[in-house]
Amino acid sequence: MTLAAVWTAAAAAAWLLLPKDISLPVRLPFLFAACVEIACYLAPGWEALRESLGKRFPAWQLAGGLWLSAVVPYAIYAVGTGTGSLAGTLALVGLTGAASGWYALFRRRSGAAGALMDLGFLALMGAVMLGGVFGWIYPDAAERLQAEFLGRVMWIRLGVLAALLLRRMEGTGFGFWPSAREWRVGVLGFLLLMPVLLGMGWALDFFTIREWTRPAWQMGLIAGGSFLGFLWVVALSEEFFLRGLLQQWATAWTGSGWWGLALTVLVSGAVHLPFGGRFPNWKFAALAAVAHLGYGIVFQRGRGVRAAMVTHALVVTVWRAFLR
Repeated sequence: MTLAAVWTAAAAAAWLLLPKDISLPVRLPFLFAACVEIACYLAPGWEALRESLGKRFPAWQLAGGLWLSAVVPYAIYAVGTGTGSLAGTLALVGLTGAASGWYALFRRRSGAAGALMDLGFLALMGAVMLGGVFGWIYPDAAERLQAEFLGRVMWIRLGVLAALLLRRMEGTGFGFWPSAREWRVGVLGFLLLMPVLLGMGWALDFFTIREWTRPAWQMGLIAGGSFLGFLWVVALSEEFFLRGLLQQWATAWTGSGWWGLALTVLVSGAVHLPFGGRFPNWKFAALAAVAHLGYGIVFQRGRGVRAAMVTHALVVTVWRAFLR
């Protein structure tokens, strides 16, 4: 029932939001692929499902299932729209095979070998996401289709499931909907962090106030929709990989929660250096580092990624909706 409702809402929203000039032969395969991908994307949110799969299937079968789930939506879109290519298909098969099979091939180890294995996984996930390869693998079958969205969300949930099912990572608090306590911690974190970011952004001359060209109620709807999108995609992915994985691993490696936080903040700032196509974008990297310091503290206080997701999504919503 939940999945059917999500599918209906997602398909309706996508149908309405897609440019009107996109033809049915493109629109229908894209929507079908998106619905399949959304179903796969939601799967990690059911803890009971994850536990059942982990108990029922060995690692190599789980890895094969993850790989297949990554290829199917791509095949629907590429074949249905005629945009597939041999090079793109081979790249997708290779990359998703590496991500799916990483922890099946490299069994969990302790010490330096385990740390290198985990760092290699994060490097793979980050390099592919930041490398912009999905725009090439999923070429737009029509102008302004933005089909690379399919690849980005696929890569996020593939990494999440690989870490949770095969790495058996604990302590992430992963989920799509925060508890009441996590909402409180996340909103409080936002209220404390946002004045710092606004003051820092003003001092760096990084942004100005965006002029409203729509009625207030429309801006409210846009901000609300943007918040949910950021919460379930941008904030979810960054908080899971940077806080749920890296910060916890760095804490274990250094034996200190604060050293683990500091190392994660440095990495978080560094990955934002190419922002806006200007490398190195020191202003944005500095702002991102301070923001991620706040997210890391919220993660510690909230005991999981969902509280940090709330703070993160609220910050990005304010920035995108009201600043420029």
